[in-house]
Amino acid sequence: MEYLISTGYRIEATSWRKSRFELDIVATKDRTIAFIEVKASRRVTLGPPELRVGKEKQRRIAQAASEYLSLMKEIPDEIRFDVIGIIWKTGKKPEISHLESAFTLDDYHC
Repeated sequence: MEYLISTGYRIEATSWRKSRFELDIVATKDRTIAFIEVKASRRVTLGPPELRVGKEKQRRIAQAASEYLSLMKEIPDEIRFDVIGIIWKTGKKPEISHLESAFTLDDYHC
């Protein structure tokens, strides 16, 4: 979360859950709300962790975001789905990759 705060985001929620819905991080920046999925790995043999959010996981995130938005009094101007990948190599600082707009709500009918 330090990374997000240092790049101008305001953290609205972490590990948000309601019934069967869950979101890793909900953050805002300017008039944009970002629903952020976080994937971490110690190695990249299966590819970068940020690329391991498949269609089914994206669908579940979109459904959770719809539920979260339904609880808000005012909807932000822009809604975005991001994925953050973190590679934790032993003895080194974590490498962080942030894919903004990794997928869209329009891809799913929630």
